[in-house]
Amino acid sequence: MTDSGGHWKTLEEAQKLTQSTKIPGVFEEDVKRVNPLERLPVAQASGTGLKIEWLREKTTAEDSVAEAAQGDTLSWGDSIDYDEVESSLRYMYIQRKLDAFNQAIYGTYNDYEAISLLESEKGLKRKVGARIIYGDTTYGGAPTQFDGLHALAAERGAPWAGSGTNNKLNMDMASGALSLQYLRVLLDAMKHGVDEVWIPGCLGIRLDAAYEEKGFVGLATGTAGSLALLTRGIDDLGKPILYFAGTPLVRTDYLVAEEDGTGTGGTADERGLYTSTEAWSIFAVKFGNVLNMEPGLTYGYGTAMSGGAGDFYDLWHWPRLEDFNAGGIRLDTYGAVLLGSTLCLGRIFDITDAAIVV
Repeated sequence: MTDSGGHWKTLEEAQKLTQSTKIPGVFEEDVKRVNPLERLPVAQASGTGLKIEWLREKTTAEDSVAEAAQGDTLSWGDSIDYDEVESSLRYMYIQRKLDAFNQAIYGTYNDYEAISLLESEKGLKRKVGARIIYGDTTYGGAPTQFDGLHALAAERGAPWAGSGTNNKLNMDMASGALSLQYLRVLLDAMKHGVDEVWIPGCLGIRLDAAYEEKGFVGLATGTAGSLALLTRGIDDLGKPILYFAGTPLVRTDYLVAEEDGTGTGGTADERGLYTSTEAWSIFAVKFGNVLNMEPGLTYGYGTAMSGGAGDFYDLWHWPRLEDFNAGGIRLDTYGAVLLGSTLCLGRIFDITDAAIVV
């Protein structure tokens, strides 16, 4: 028995008169940085129905320009056609019961409805962010999903693997370390320009090491100039950020370990998450509001039932649920990734977590 220090028989008796201080709210432990939903332009597609549609150039008039000598008979021609592109808005929701007993008995300490709403909103936004990269309805994913960046990049056809004429917006690192030559070629293929390169944290660490410790494999005095395109700057929050050829390398926790060899676009095979052989991907992105006829990447979402302009999701509230001593809330939204021009998205996939090479 511990002495109380006076009056009470033991310290345990004294402690019966006290109450622990509990801080309201919940501290975040499951943190995911840089949600793609917060990077892309987000535009409300009011009055579009289920699908958003737009046109891409398929042919140009260049081949129809003729050369003639003075006095020749000139011919009329027509040659222009377009690719029609569409993206269907997909539905996501989260709903929760709010037990009346909790609200009535425990509501003096925490507002359970407020906490439930905040955590549901976090979950909805994180799910949309994950789907922006890994959503797939074309290559074997669920039909309730929209096509994310992997599926959109796979549409470019057989991937480029260091040589040949395959589309350089879709690159296969073939289970090797990230090559800056691949990255250089990818950025050159992005003819509308590049706003950011999204990279997973592990590759960000490898790039930092290459910049700070000159950690390229086989780096010698005569090749030290290969570091020139990697530069260090400051982001909008004043934190250090690495650039390659003037393009920011933005780390996102939403690029996760993937299964090597999946999602090439050559088969009905979506990009799989890691199960046995780990690999990673990076994306080069050009932003633009497709609904304003800009060629880049956008996240488009539908009009909320509330009718509020700019409302990303609807909040439904039931004061009393049948068969439950509870009310309820639901958050729901309709949306999809829009890629105006194919030249605004590129990827390198099947990268191993190894020292960067030149």
